[in-house]
Amino acid sequence: MNGETDIKRPLAHDRLDLREETLGRTIWSLALPTVVETLLVTMVFFSDTLIVGWLRDEKALAATMLAGLIMFFLDAPFFALSAAANSLVARSWGQRDFDSARRFAGHSIYMAFCAAAGFIIIAWPLSRGLVTVLGASEAVIPLGTRYLRILLFSGALGMPMFVSNAIIRGTGDTKTPMINTAIMNVTNVVVSIVLAFGMGVVEPMGLIGVAWGTVIARTLGGALSLRALFSSKKNLQMRFANVITLSKTISSRIVRLSTPAVLERSVQSFGSLVFIRIVAILGTTTLAAHNIAIHVESLAYMPLVGVGSAIAAIVGQALGAGRSHIAELAVKRMLLWSVIFMVGLAVLFVVFGPVVAKVFGATPDVVKLAGMALQIASLELPCLAVFLVLAASLRGAGDTRSPFYVTLVCSVLFRLGGVYLFAITFGWGLAGVWLATALDWGMRGIGLWICFRKGVWKLIHEQEEDKYA
Repeated sequence: MNGETDIKRPLAHDRLDLREETLGRTIWSLALPTVVETLLVTMVFFSDTLIVGWLRDEKALAATMLAGLIMFFLDAPFFALSAAANSLVARSWGQRDFDSARRFAGHSIYMAFCAAAGFIIIAWPLSRGLVTVLGASEAVIPLGTRYLRILLFSGALGMPMFVSNAIIRGTGDTKTPMINTAIMNVTNVVVSIVLAFGMGVVEPMGLIGVAWGTVIARTLGGALSLRALFSSKKNLQMRFANVITLSKTISSRIVRLSTPAVLERSVQSFGSLVFIRIVAILGTTTLAAHNIAIHVESLAYMPLVGVGSAIAAIVGQALGAGRSHIAELAVKRMLLWSVIFMVGLAVLFVVFGPVVAKVFGATPDVVKLAGMALQIASLELPCLAVFLVLAASLRGAGDTRSPFYVTLVCSVLFRLGGVYLFAITFGWGLAGVWLATALDWGMRGIGLWICFRKGVWKLIHEQEEDKYA
């Protein structure tokens, strides 16, 4: 059923402008807000690391790295739900079937809250064991455990926020998530600094203050995102009935689409846990340096995650409107622009990597290792561009299997195998770790390019429509 007649108030717009002559403008009108949004999301964790670095405590840096990895693992279902919700909402929007878009959104939000509650309940008693399994030293385990348990509180609204923002972007509105994320980021920086170092009547809380600052900020961000879904002034205009009125057909369609994405993120997360366990063998100083390098690098590639979010919405709406050639053209254009951008950043990493590492104010040994890691990271930046743009494009089309298969093979063969070979067997230490990751991203990019060129992703929407008609 087409949902156009179900709209009670006029929308900001029906769907994206998908004409070839205006495609560049459409791409950038969506991409720029998502780039800013993802940079702001990164800044939440970047600023936390920066604040912790100025505490001059390697144990605190190591604790944030380990707890952050565990939260990354717990976020896997929400990454998958986000990909599924974005694709389904965008394709429905391209067909102008607005009622179906709201139903897909409502089911996705329901699933997100159920998953968030379950994960928090399960992870709380296991926190110490998880930190220990990652190879934390005896001095880091208590601090990492406490930090992780506090961060878990942020999941109540912070985890579903990933899904709600993806839904909003699926309608072509990328400005609202950007504004909400900006508010969240400012809140995080201000509150974390005040709680960590103290101000006025507030006593210094150190690392624990940073954790509570993150909880407050993510909770606020989640609340703002959910409010936008139900606002009469926004595109979707959801109703509470869309969340509580469940359909087996819609649920199964979301599960079918999100399962490969869950597996992909789980493989990636599990690989990261094993990966960091290998890095931890190299010592606390190396682990702290790796933590700094990871966060600096994320500032480089996170804009590409934002670009991917925009391309996913364009691909989804274009396929829903029956214009697969526009989807392919948009992907190729953004792929070219992204690779050129990342090559430029790679040059900057080589020249200024050691200088940037000093900003964190860590010990000289940590700064030296982190600077070296950033210089090696320049090798993987163009490869990251290829992988991130193509992976998001395929997911936007409903192809969540190809990124999963490529991630699985490359994680096992090149990331884990390469890190152990280069860092441990050859004794290259942190340099071996980053050389192996560069090899991993290069092979992932090649794998997804092959999948994209085959063009199977262009047929998925019509096949799903026939199956669930």
